[in-house]
Amino acid sequence: MYRTISVKLANKEELEHFLELLPKYVGIDYYAIVRGTNVYIQLSGSPAEIKRAVAAVKTIVGIARARLKPVRSYPLEVIFKEGEVESPVPPDVLVDYLAARGFTAKLKGGEIATDASLERIKEALAELSKAYKALEGMAVSPHAKRVVAVYMALTKSRPKEALERLTAGGLLSKGQVYSLAVDLQTAKRRLRALVGKK
Repeated sequence: MYRTISVKLANKEELEHFLELLPKYVGIDYYAIVRGTNVYIQLSGSPAEIKRAVAAVKTIVGIARARLKPVRSYPLEVIFKEGEVESPVPPDVLVDYLAARGFTAKLKGGEIATDASLERIKEALAELSKAYKALEGMAVSPHAKRVVAVYMALTKSRPKEALERLTAGGLLSKGQVYSLAVDLQTAKRRLRALVGKK
């Protein structure tokens, strides 16, 4: 059985990414013709195989359009050994920072799974470490410190300025110590909105 489907991509970069992924996802015989940014694909196989291949093509189009970068895992030991650390940084704060910068980032055991490069992760660690160092000795609760450090690293702001802005933004409350005015997850969401990342 044969079936022909057509795909339109926005530009040459998307087209190249799509063509690169096509043989990795489509597990049956196919023939592709490219005209401009249009791709005409003739699929050959059983009805079930063609159905799977059509679904795979749709997935590839989504990946190409989103320009998704591959997610890699980096051992925390390597990151912290190679990075510049002035003051200790909790690994999940590093993940929060990367997520706020628009990267995919998750902790998996002793590794960070992210689409950020190792260099970018090490830069993030250095920024966060400077922020934690600057916050040493200040009256800030541990949970609040996580949010303040990420904000400082993202905006390159000083501790006092960051504390004032986050208090004004409703993320922190000021008592004997600065503490979170909301739960940690809400604070993380609001922080991303505050720095322009949804």
